[in-house]
Amino acid sequence: MRTSRRGYVLLETVIATGLLIVGLAVLGAQIQDSDMAIRQMRLRLRAMTLAEQQLAELDLGLIELDSVDEVQEGDFGPRYPDYGWRLITEPTAIEGMYRFTVEVLYLIRDGAYKEDDFDYEAANILFTTHAFRPAPQALDLGIDFGLSDEDLARVTEKLSNAGIPGLDAQSFDPAILAKLDFAQLIEVLPVFLDALGMELGDLEALIPPGVLEELKKSGALDELGGGDKPGGDGG
Repeated sequence: MRTSRRGYVLLETVIATGLLIVGLAVLGAQIQDSDMAIRQMRLRLRAMTLAEQQLAELDLGLIELDSVDEVQEGDFGPRYPDYGWRLITEPTAIEGMYRFTVEVLYLIRDGAYKEDDFDYEAANILFTTHAFRPAPQALDLGIDFGLSDEDLARVTEKLSNAGIPGLDAQSFDPAILAKLDFAQLIEVLPVFLDALGMELGDLEALIPPGVLEELKKSGALDELGGGDKPGGDGG
């Protein structure tokens, strides 16, 4: 009887140990799957953010479109060395309207970041988004913003005196502003704010605090009333 009882105990122990091993294996697989799912979600969320960044740069004119039906590729610099992007431009049935496809690519680099060294063919597509944009058109500050001939002549003269190529009051590309350095920006920004009938306060929420402070210190905005507003200290 004792031998038989010991056999049952041993069998129960073997069965329990087997079940424990199977349970741990299943639990480990679930943890691994969860960890992989979380990692994929993080990669996708970052890819979505980077895609929005590319569309924003496209709207600002920081990405130059040389022709329609073209495919452009690039990377996101050393901050995101394992990510690249692909931009596909296509015409639509609506004249002057284009369809942009932005693909965010992912590939872990073998070594340190090097410019123009991303392997676009081997990379995986993490995220794809589409957007429709009209063809970029230059602005005529006189027609589009209702400037009088006198005001237009004054703005034209100030822009001409700035000595920055491409600044034309009657054929102005807003993307030029995004490409100016700080010294050039504080020189031409007051001219455009004045032409548009705006003050610095209208743009304060859109300007980084550090840049805003430098603009005020420069004195370039004084003529626009861009300094402290009345009641600024007392609410």
